[in-house]
Amino acid sequence: MPHFYVKPDDIKGQSFSISGEQAHYLVNVRRFKTDDKIMIFDGLGNSYKAQVTSINKNEILGKIIYSSYKIPKFKIHLYTAIPKGDRFEWMIEKCAEIGVFEITPISTKRSMTTSFSKNKSERYKKISISASSQCIRSDIMKINEPLDFKRACKDAIVNKTLINILPWESENHILLRELFKSSSYGGANIFIGPEGGFENGKIEFARSLGIHTISLGENILRVETAAIVASALVLNRV
Repeated sequence: MPHFYVKPDDIKGQSFSISGEQAHYLVNVRRFKTDDKIMIFDGLGNSYKAQVTSINKNEILGKIIYSSYKIPKFKIHLYTAIPKGDRFEWMIEKCAEIGVFEITPISTKRSMTTSFSKNKSERYKKISISASSQCIRSDIMKINEPLDFKRACKDAIVNKTLINILPWESENHILLRELFKSSSYGGANIFIGPEGGFENGKIEFARSLGIHTISLGENILRVETAAIVASALVLNRV
């Protein structure tokens, strides 16, 4: 059944409303009609089976039949350099699909993005919402403003229930599965470097804070590939 995002403010009690571009899409493209069943979600973990009760030119109204709540218990916060071109948009889509909870871009010497324009932020959120809709996810992966690498590392180590992981092409000994042999964590922070990799000084700084460097194998991966591979492996604790 179709699964569509509705802003939390537009779900009140047992009723919901959809307006604007989304209403136009549902009526004119998806051809929803009065009495049709529809699945909606609020991006906060709540998913609803609902029924359309009325349709006018600019708005769809409906009633909630039942609801459920689902937020990932094991949360991944991905701190990542931004790849070139439109590959970051692809990364957002795929990370949202596999279940990454949150993304914070990081700024390094080899990856200098320090902020997003309003238009970019809105576009990134739309991509994340679309991915949640596609994969029947009830929450929306959050995309934060970029942080300096060292600031990101310091923020990541505050919560001691999380494991901090940094895939590094020069790490030949530690595999990801070794970190999960005897410890139980509530989630993970994963650091993905820019094209060309992290500078040695950045690696030393991360290690000094207790962030684990790991190997993802012999091949050198692109930024977005490393992000997907590392996140998927951590989600499956392998």
